[in-house]
Amino acid sequence: MSPALAIARREGGELLCSPRGLAWLLAAAGVLSGFALLLVGSTELGLLDNAQVVYDMAGLTIALGALLALVSGVDAVAGERERGALLPLLATASPRRSIVLGRLGGQALAWSAMLAISAPYLWAVGSTGQNLGAALLGLLLFGTPVALAAGAAAMALGARLRSARAALLASLIALLLVASPLLLGPSLRQSAIGQGFDAVNPFSGATNALDAMVIDGQGLAAQGWHLALVLAWWGLAYAAALRALRPPRRPGEEIVA
Repeated sequence: MSPALAIARREGGELLCSPRGLAWLLAAAGVLSGFALLLVGSTELGLLDNAQVVYDMAGLTIALGALLALVSGVDAVAGERERGALLPLLATASPRRSIVLGRLGGQALAWSAMLAISAPYLWAVGSTGQNLGAALLGLLLFGTPVALAAGAAAMALGARLRSARAALLASLIALLLVASPLLLGPSLRQSAIGQGFDAVNPFSGATNALDAMVIDGQGLAAQGWHLALVLAWWGLAYAAALRALRPPRRPGEEIVA
């Protein structure tokens, strides 16, 4: 078994099989349940059409997946360093690429579980289910790079900061900024600054693609720019994590770039 697969299997097992890791599944299900009840039970929100509520639930799923990958990415580097487990890993013969890919592989398994959890909720709030296929396809193609980019960026930040708490706080603030389009909505982002932010923000690329596919009924072929945007950010985050995880050159040297 390759080092990357072994690390991914271990990381995925910790996120999906351990009692501590399974707590996030329960928390995610609770958040999705509360949001679904809000959409279905509220009189005003109940007036939203089928496509809009499916889009809202899909956007929340991406946000939860990015949050999970972010916390996992910080713990995979900064947390492991504070527990004294990172230096021995980097001192082994496993290349940095295998370590980064293995950690991202574990996050991808967790994101797959998130997709599986969200599917029944998407069906429930959509009532007829006519937009379910477009929402799931959008989550798979656009949500996956966003979640993995969040995890890789958190790994890079965790490698550069000395404190896991500081890395987690900085990552959460960055996620709040990036995910702001989900809170503001497209109508509030029509200024020049808002449009410029949308043009380079990977979360905007994913949500705008979902908007076009689920609400406007556009095909996947029309989402080329959005797909290129989220894939580019995933590539940049992966390169940043790979660069930040440099093994120490001398015994006791800090692993910070």
